[in-house]
Amino acid sequence: MMKMNLSKSICLSFMAWIVGWSVAAQSLEEGKKLYKEGKFDQAVTIFEKQIKKTPKQAALNQWYGASLFETGRYEEAEPYLRFAASKRIPEAYKYLARLCFVLYQFDEGLENYDLYIKTLKKNQEAIDALQPEIEKMKMGKRFLSRVEEVQIIDSLIVDKKNFFTHFKMSPESGKIFDYGTFFGTSDAPEGATVYQTQRGDKIVYTDVREGNGFDICSRTRLSDDSWSEPSVMRGQLNTSANEKYPFLLSDGVTLYFASDGEESLGGYDIFVTRYDLNNDAYLAPENVGMPFNSVFNDYMMAIDEMNNVGWFVSDRYQPEGQLIIYLFIPNAEKVVYRGEDQDMARSLAQIRSIRQTWKPDVSYDELINRIMNMPQEEKATPKGDFEFVINDNTVYIRLDDFKNQEARSLYEKAQAAWKKQKNMEQSVETLRRRYETEKDKRESLSKDILAQEEQLKTLYGEAERYEIQARNAEIQTLNGK
Repeated sequence: MMKMNLSKSICLSFMAWIVGWSVAAQSLEEGKKLYKEGKFDQAVTIFEKQIKKTPKQAALNQWYGASLFETGRYEEAEPYLRFAASKRIPEAYKYLARLCFVLYQFDEGLENYDLYIKTLKKNQEAIDALQPEIEKMKMGKRFLSRVEEVQIIDSLIVDKKNFFTHFKMSPESGKIFDYGTFFGTSDAPEGATVYQTQRGDKIVYTDVREGNGFDICSRTRLSDDSWSEPSVMRGQLNTSANEKYPFLLSDGVTLYFASDGEESLGGYDIFVTRYDLNNDAYLAPENVGMPFNSVFNDYMMAIDEMNNVGWFVSDRYQPEGQLIIYLFIPNAEKVVYRGEDQDMARSLAQIRSIRQTWKPDVSYDELINRIMNMPQEEKATPKGDFEFVINDNTVYIRLDDFKNQEARSLYEKAQAAWKKQKNMEQSVETLRRRYETEKDKRESLSKDILAQEEQLKTLYGEAERYEIQARNAEIQTLNGK
């Protein structure tokens, strides 16, 4: 009887093992199927259970590590991908290279790409498909070697929609609007913004151009208070990629924006370009580099010259739908990290700790409090002839407000220069519209346009210089100097 019970027990145990093995095999096959279909969020759950049962299975480590990577769980993915790569699983080399990119370990990433390419042998199509990733890795290596030391004094995590409403900037910095709000339309391009100068006479904004994605355009305010026809920004600014989130400095020349083109390290990167008065076009944009740009999306940079602070926005290490806004102090000139500690360079580039960027024995509390407590809306002022910001606490609205006669005279010159520039811009815009419609007069119109554009070049920057001189002279008087 005991023998029969023992035999029955062994038989049942064996059957249970067979059933368990079968279920496990089915689960693993289902995980592989989901993996091949790109359903990594589902596959990762199955692989997580399987890896506990067979932790040393090389292929399973690769599938699990890759699924963790694809679902954004980068640190968790690393040990599994490294184990699989140590067992010479080809796909593990590729995913480990991609992980190295996210971790800013660019040299190791290039090594793993080399190992992966060797496994491809003569599959030239697959090798060619890797080249864009390899070029990004090389770009990351170059950027890391020139990471900028910049004081990042605060950060804030916000919803992606209308993130710019969290910027606290002086009135002189201009205003940023949502496209739909500014133009009064519910059919606004996704993520499109509008920048308006402090004077309110010019806007720079993002719009969709058929066959060319998002481009940056501008309009000027006409004498009847309406806006001119859209003008696509000239020069090397707009490309076949998407250009978005423009911000124009008060000099009217320097423009920051984001693009997801070939020169971007992540998805979107922040670029800066300058208007060439001689050629009436924007120069080739420059990538602002690390730490402002990352291997993720970096969307916008705005500079408040009055308060000498700046803001930039990124989705690095953030969940879907959220962004992080950094408040920083711009360097007068780029200060490149020259140390030999590569981990420190990576830390600065990734912004692991904003405190790490602070200067010793410097307190930023007063500056942060002043910026964060700055009203988002401009302070209401009695109706006057104009509005001219002297400092954070003083705004003039009449010529009689000036205490310094030289400052008053300089401000009057600034107003005359603004008027002359605006009239000339409107005249050029009118000629350009006529050039498009009056084909029989294009030769003469072309000469007129070129002549007026030459005159216009001499006007750019003149009004701003007078305003700066006026403000400085008035501040000296107010300070009793």
